[in-house]
Amino acid sequence: MTSQLVKHWRALIEASGEGLGPLSKSIGKDSSYLSGVLAGRTKDPGVFTSMALATKLGVSFEFLMGRGDELSLKPDPAYQQEVSKQASRVLTDVMRVARDRLHAASQDPNLLESKDIVSLLLRWWHQQDGKLVGHEQIQDHFDLIHTPSAEDSIVTPYEVGRQSLAAKKLGTTDPDALRRLVETFDKPSQQELVRCYYEVANKGTPTLSPPISVRIPFPAESAEIEVEYFRLQLPVESPNGNRFVLSYCFPA
Repeated sequence: MTSQLVKHWRALIEASGEGLGPLSKSIGKDSSYLSGVLAGRTKDPGVFTSMALATKLGVSFEFLMGRGDELSLKPDPAYQQEVSKQASRVLTDVMRVARDRLHAASQDPNLLESKDIVSLLLRWWHQQDGKLVGHEQIQDHFDLIHTPSAEDSIVTPYEVGRQSLAAKKLGTTDPDALRRLVETFDKPSQQELVRCYYEVANKGTPTLSPPISVRIPFPAESAEIEVEYFRLQLPVESPNGNRFVLSYCFPA
């Protein structure tokens, strides 16, 4: 960290009235962590630690990092304007849904958790410029889908997060189980799914779906359950150049 950024963090922490020890513990670190960072004894915090600190201090991640209200994006102004507009729309939609649900149901811990994860995912995606790195703390919550081609008839899951909606409803993290579920959809639904993932991957912008309803059959029990959810999709690229669409689904 530069000396100027250290001064900036010190000022924010002092203004918060929090001690370095309690604040360190509140972001999941030992009590000496922040004092070590500010003294240069500890390596610079990663993106998720910095995000957690920004949340505790009540400031934006960009402001914490000394960037004002600007996002860390590609230098192309057209790209920055489009992604900022799309991300703003996604967050606005999520917050609107959250307000509506909270007003109707008084308290909904699952929704609050979903809102927090959506915000964290978007911040991570912007910070990493769409690269699939530094995602260890949230990878259990989302699924990765192979980027489909225009000729594909079905989307192919690559990885299912242990805490993702698919894993919870299917009872497994096996990507083939999610693929088999998609194969039960009618052809128009499969084609629409391919179209959605193809467009997200090629436009390069986040997309939040309207509420989606899907029925999950359980043949052994001669029953099925119906799940309604929203789907946040983010185009990502692995370090070796493989392209995926990150899919985070949360209850509607």
